[in-house]
Amino acid sequence: MHEDLEQLKQRLSLLEYLRRRNWTPRRAAAGQEFVGFCPFHAETRPSFYVNARKNLFYCHGCERGGDLIRLVELSEHLSFRESLAYLQQQIAVAAESELLDQTAALYQRPLHCHPEAVEYLHQRGFRDPALLELGVGYAPGGNLRSHRMDRGYSFEVLWRTGLISHPGRDAFCRRVIFPCRQPGRAVNL
Repeated sequence: MHEDLEQLKQRLSLLEYLRRRNWTPRRAAAGQEFVGFCPFHAETRPSFYVNARKNLFYCHGCERGGDLIRLVELSEHLSFRESLAYLQQQIAVAAESELLDQTAALYQRPLHCHPEAVEYLHQRGFRDPALLELGVGYAPGGNLRSHRMDRGYSFEVLWRTGLISHPGRDAFCRRVIFPCRQPGRAVNL
């Protein structure tokens, strides 16, 4: 169990977790120390410190500290076990988002190689090249499943993210793709 906890903490850093929740740090020292406003109480001067190397936090204002799991317990008002489940879900969402980002980039490359896709976009009013560079892509189809599974993604993850149909075929075969994004990550295609 101890090894599983350490792996969980290493897969999602405390600093990255806080940044995803709009915590704005500034470097506190020459090393891996950051300081910002405490997410647990109102304050006028930053007193919340994060040591990125050790993956620990401490607030000098409310005197709370700990690791990523303790931060989730305090911020989400969860038990230890609920915090573990919450973090595992966050890691799964991050992995799916990474898969969608990679797939969107993969589909973006062949867009200009397929005149039917470019013509379709022009017919729909997408003539500005800057708009096309916002992640629009084209899925020629046929090899996404094997391509992604070769990179370690399971059939279940590919199906759950909507990239393949239940029989295993590319869901977006010969279609123009628009990635749907929330701040910093793809959530759907």
